[in-house]
Amino acid sequence: MTESFYTIPGAPHLALLSDLHNRDYKPAIKSVQRRKPGIICVTGDIIYGSAPEGDVSPLVAQPNALALLRACAAIAPTYVSLGNHEWMLDQQDLVSMRATGAVVLDNSWEERDGLVIGGLTSGYVMRQRRRLADMPAEELAKRRYHDRGGIASMLKTPAELLLERVPDDDWLIPFAATPGYHILLSHHPEYRRLVPKGIELMLSGHTHGGQWRFFGRGAYAPGQGVWPKLTKGVYDGRLVVSAGLSNTAPVPRFFNPTEVVYVRG
Repeated sequence: MTESFYTIPGAPHLALLSDLHNRDYKPAIKSVQRRKPGIICVTGDIIYGSAPEGDVSPLVAQPNALALLRACAAIAPTYVSLGNHEWMLDQQDLVSMRATGAVVLDNSWEERDGLVIGGLTSGYVMRQRRRLADMPAEELAKRRYHDRGGIASMLKTPAELLLERVPDDDWLIPFAATPGYHILLSHHPEYRRLVPKGIELMLSGHTHGGQWRFFGRGAYAPGQGVWPKLTKGVYDGRLVVSAGLSNTAPVPRFFNPTEVVYVRG
């Protein structure tokens, strides 16, 4: 694991963690303890998997997720947004996340010492919530967790699935209008197109650095495809993308170590 340091005028001293996917969190925590940021921002995908394990909470089955949040909250104020793998979590799980001392920003924001910190929830999460809202009550009562639609989803075209996975961005306008320095946690860097100009800093992950990096460029990223543009580093002076804390692909990361990112003004 490496540490990356970026300077953005006006930004507070913060740590950016992303894409733990239930892997070992201790190296990241040792780094944060040493660097002592003023706030810690976790941009989603603290868990991993394509479906919940039976009716057991993913946060129980994958204990490193909550352990990371507890450890972060013990160091500095910690803010969390929801990534695509958090589609598996329900409202009880979000309560468990908040019980660690971390602030879960679920299409919401909080103000702190002149900062306005918001979290844009992944469109994958919103798709699952819409699906559950349309499900008959008797079906919902059978079990706590439900998959993403099974064979019905597999039969849909990529374009249809893309339209279903849109985030809820209506709140970004009042968020950007709130006085202060704005920090937006958004797991997906490709959501940059949705972000109003009044938001000074956007923090993201999701790309795992492009998995393989050649000449400073990633080879592939979900949501962006082959030779993606937004995989690691600073873009347009206000988007910071973390290469993440884990590897979940069947192939190794190449010229692309995991990282903790630090930003300061």
